[in-house]
Amino acid sequence: MPFPITIICELLGVPFEDRDDFRRWSNQVLATVGGHTPEEAMHGMMKLHAYFVELVAKRRAHPTDDLITALVAARDNEDRLSEDELVRFGITLLVAGHETTANMLSNSVVTLFEHPEAMKSLQDDPQKLPNAIEELLRFIPLGSGAGFTRIATEDVQVGNALVKEGDAVLVVVSSANRDEAMYANSTELDVEREVGQHMQFGHGIHFCLGSQLARMELQVALGTLLRRMPGLRLAEPVEFRKGSLVRGPVKLVVAW
Repeated sequence: MPFPITIICELLGVPFEDRDDFRRWSNQVLATVGGHTPEEAMHGMMKLHAYFVELVAKRRAHPTDDLITALVAARDNEDRLSEDELVRFGITLLVAGHETTANMLSNSVVTLFEHPEAMKSLQDDPQKLPNAIEELLRFIPLGSGAGFTRIATEDVQVGNALVKEGDAVLVVVSSANRDEAMYANSTELDVEREVGQHMQFGHGIHFCLGSQLARMELQVALGTLLRRMPGLRLAEPVEFRKGSLVRGPVKLVVAW
């Protein structure tokens, strides 16, 4: 799905024609065991780093109206970023800005195929879409596992378990979105549910800074699909990616 890639490229000022390269590199970086080798993951990171070092140099020499130019200004004029932070921040925005939203969009389409009554409800009443997107965000686990290891900085009681200072913990954040204490019938998709707070975008200081952009992209893309292709249907069985931190279909073949 090219739509999220187009948007993040335009915002950052990344040439769209380079998309195949940075998608390949980001796939390597996001690999888990069985996806790419550690050497391939490091290769992807080095390629992305070199790419952004060059892009930063170009924007420094020839500023344009984009986010990379603004970050360069924050570095050069205000000393708010180091050069390494500038490059790493650009990489993070590019990878997170297209991998997550593109996969969430395709996952949402697959989920609606699996729940035809929900799809019909949204086609009949497009005003339900913003709320439905919050339910899809709650319902669909975007990460393929527990993600990164957390290290406890002090003893903390979690339910009946004591996590001691120094313990390594794998936290499946998306499990909070299926908490029956928060959501009745949490394993069921209900596009009319008043979702309230969910954990798809994280929480606190780790809350996703692109959450509103992601919501907007999902609303525009899903709304357009449902409006323009009322007979949208799955044309081939869906195979999901393996060996990646981000869960999503390898490809999504549809007909209408």
